[in-house]
Amino acid sequence: MKKILIISLIAIPLILWGIWLVFPKTSIQSIMEGSVNSDKLGVEVKGLKKGLFYNLTVDRLTLKSSGDEQVSLNNIYGCINPLNFIMLRLSISLNGGIGGGNFSGRANLTKNKMQIELDINKADIAQIPLFKLIGIQGTGTISGRFTMLDDTGHVEFVTKDSRLEPAILSGVNVPLNFFNSVRGSVDIKGDIINVVSIALEGKDIHARLKGPIKDAVMNLDMELMPGISFIENPLFRGELEKYKISPGYYVIPLKGNL
Repeated sequence: MKKILIISLIAIPLILWGIWLVFPKTSIQSIMEGSVNSDKLGVEVKGLKKGLFYNLTVDRLTLKSSGDEQVSLNNIYGCINPLNFIMLRLSISLNGGIGGGNFSGRANLTKNKMQIELDINKADIAQIPLFKLIGIQGTGTISGRFTMLDDTGHVEFVTKDSRLEPAILSGVNVPLNFFNSVRGSVDIKGDIINVVSIALEGKDIHARLKGPIKDAVMNLDMELMPGISFIENPLFRGELEKYKISPGYYVIPLKGNL
């Protein structure tokens, strides 16, 4: 009985290692890229390499919506659960780089099924395409969390050291350069980006951005709450007076193409 137990303890790891050894990396890549069952959303994997025992590296994994890059992960290292792998399910612990920062998390991938949870630390705003798509550009780092279930994603983020650039969105001057702290959440559903809420703070001024973006067409509103130093500034007052709703409260409609 002891011999059988010893043989089994030796045989099981050998069998698991053998399965991993003969399983082609092209099939692993196919599972990853086929984990999203959506016409609008896709995953692109480049530079996948198998390690010795249920680990792998990926040079770059890109999530795209309607062909546009949303999020890109670089220099990924992952450890795969062998028992799940036998059922052609990739259950992976991940860490790597994103936008000059780093991330860690987990992914469960099968054909036509994706679940990802990532914690992001100090990624560069300028290197995150999603922010360009919602009209935010500048310098600084963000930290937050990214989750995705099939074609539905959610991003929560915060930055306290940003220097944003003023923007012209749909012909409207948006004074993003007044703000240096940003906190928000964004939902992704296929080709629709829904800005649930992005709160911006600067010296003596606050704002909130919300609304959907579909196929790079915005239907956003920016609520602006300036302090007395802005309200008394003739240049500021002249530029934004037409958006005034009540004393100290302005709403700038951002409609049309980005």
